[in-house]
Amino acid sequence: MEQDKIGNFIKELRKEKGLTQQELADCLGVTNKAVSKWELGKSMPDVALFSPLCQALGVSLTELLAGRRIDEQERGTVSEQMLAETISSRNLVGLQVMIVLNSLIGVTLALSPILFHPPQPFGAILLCFGLVECAMAVYFDFSLPGKEMRRRSLAASITFAVSEFSLLAAINYPSAMQAGIPPLTFALVFSVPLAAVIVWNIFLKRRRDKKR
Repeated sequence: MEQDKIGNFIKELRKEKGLTQQELADCLGVTNKAVSKWELGKSMPDVALFSPLCQALGVSLTELLAGRRIDEQERGTVSEQMLAETISSRNLVGLQVMIVLNSLIGVTLALSPILFHPPQPFGAILLCFGLVECAMAVYFDFSLPGKEMRRRSLAASITFAVSEFSLLAAINYPSAMQAGIPPLTFALVFSVPLAAVIVWNIFLKRRRDKKR
């Protein structure tokens, strides 16, 4: 949110309504100095004043916080962008990492009946929990704000790669030991492609940053 932009928008709307700063202040129960500070971008209205201020100026809350008029077609997009801007990039990255880990946990649970052959009905329960976990991860990935920023996160990409290769290694480890494959060879089989995937993600991240 840009305070200067919002302040100018409040000023424009107030003048369109033919109100003075004092008249708008009286409607909201604040001083004219408070209104002046809003319009100069020095401060923001209190959250409790958002609804009465929007009513007095004849705009929606989304338009007020965007600092401009918004048509119906772009209202949802703008709302998501504004919500994403209120969340720090660090929190968005952490959110995506959690989504990735939840999806991998779901896959692991769903595959457990096939891989480990637990007694029934535990196998069916694990399968159901795994499918629900995967469905929740997909839902949150698509519905939570900052989707594009989250998906471009290097930390989330590396977390996914490390978790996926670790899962594959854990699944194949017993078979590899039974086949007599040396532990070092087994480790290289998974660590080399993992390192390549990490380097590739770092390269893509730097390339995207240069294009900005």
